[in-house]
Amino acid sequence: MKNRPAIIFLALLMPLSSCIDSSRKKKDIDLEADALHTVSIDGDYSISVPKFMNGTTGLNEEASLQYQSIRREAYVIVIDEPKKGFEDVYRDLEQYDDHLSVIQNYRDARLKILSRTTEINGKSEPESIKIHGLDAEFLELDAKVNGLDNEISYFLTFVDGREKVYMIMCWTLKNQKEEHEKTFKTIAESFELID
Repeated sequence: MKNRPAIIFLALLMPLSSCIDSSRKKKDIDLEADALHTVSIDGDYSISVPKFMNGTTGLNEEASLQYQSIRREAYVIVIDEPKKGFEDVYRDLEQYDDHLSVIQNYRDARLKILSRTTEINGKSEPESIKIHGLDAEFLELDAKVNGLDNEISYFLTFVDGREKVYMIMCWTLKNQKEEHEKTFKTIAESFELID
């Protein structure tokens, strides 16, 4: 019976911790502008990332930008490559479709690369958008990644720059997709070329 007050105390804390966690999730969904900081990459582009994410180098060796929050299961990378180089290589491989734009070809190429290590279970239709005057496409997909138990949700934005093509890839666990969706879209929409 000596442990009974401790058990009651713990039982009272459990609902409270649930409320704290719930309010944290609401804060993530309504990310405020001051919760972001702008990062410039090699005088090429800038992008805003949440302050809760830290720079890293272990997510993708091709990426020019890599940020993560392991605690919140939120990740973002940017991969860029010269437009001409991409087009030349894919034409040589006879995988470039002249009926599609450069950005649509880049999107299809990147999705093929992603499908080598994932089983794509659901994908939205690509949505044509403008980001700071640049043509872009956005799509979401859910996938099972080889070697992981949990399904992953990806938010992919492909941007047609002046001389390069860019892929902004954000991802999280599928069960946290709704929590991070607005944040990931804010990140992609902040992308801007540096003159």
